[in-house]
Amino acid sequence: MNIKLRNDLILLGGIIIISAFGARYLAHGETLEEYAQNNSSSDLSTNIEDEKSTIYAATLKSTITSFDDESSTLTKKTDNASLNVSIDSELGEEQTNMHNLEKIVYMDGFYYENIPNEIVSKISDVSYKENENISLSDLRYVVLKYIDFNGDEQIGEMICNQLIAQDIVEIFYELYKNNYQIEKIHLIDEYGADDELSMEDNNTSCFNYRVVQGTSRLSKHSLGLAIDINPYYNPYITYNSDGTCNVFPKGSEKYADRASSFPYKIDESDLAYKLFKEHGFSWGGNWNSVKDYQHFEFSY
Repeated sequence: MNIKLRNDLILLGGIIIISAFGARYLAHGETLEEYAQNNSSSDLSTNIEDEKSTIYAATLKSTITSFDDESSTLTKKTDNASLNVSIDSELGEEQTNMHNLEKIVYMDGFYYENIPNEIVSKISDVSYKENENISLSDLRYVVLKYIDFNGDEQIGEMICNQLIAQDIVEIFYELYKNNYQIEKIHLIDEYGADDELSMEDNNTSCFNYRVVQGTSRLSKHSLGLAIDINPYYNPYITYNSDGTCNVFPKGSEKYADRASSFPYKIDESDLAYKLFKEHGFSWGGNWNSVKDYQHFEFSY
């Protein structure tokens, strides 16, 4: 073997030895066999899957974050809508319960309720008679405060149709607040359901199952949809063909002249007139064939 070949073989062996030590160093001291044993194909696959999972999780998180950002307004709207539905449902249930209550209080001293048994006994066969037009369940017993002609506070009672019970307490509360004077508010049964006697006593009243005076036609009072306010000072007037008139109640003829000035007169500047009109009532003082200045009625 010549010297050159020998030197080449020695150099090649040295390179191999150095490379082996370098590879082991890079492999943290593991031999190739140890590396092969410690890094099987399943481990490599697992490592790859772990890296893929990490990348997927990061991507998914980013996507979810982006989606949440974009949909946050919609989510809030949906939550608010659900809240509103819940509130509306609760309010609806509360309103339903209110209608089932026996007593509805508007303000202190102003309420209405189903007619109590003792009042049913009082009005039966007096102001209320068995009929096919109105039942007791259609009516409400109303209690309200008012200011009498002496300026004193009183407690009144009346019976009206359930359709206007809330209007009644609202109207009379405003009259009370404004010191509007009403002489008395009693059930017409205290006058034996006699409308003439009630008017003569200047009693403000509502329900009375009766016909319109001088006719066979049922009055709106029969349905609890009409109210007479201070009737003695605001009479009911009918006109005859000869130009004369009939004034009810008796003794109130001097108040038939509506051009004159006197206390407790209802006209279009009167507070009671304004309040009843605001609540959808019509006034008998605006009628043509007759004039009923005490009278407000509700039509539906």
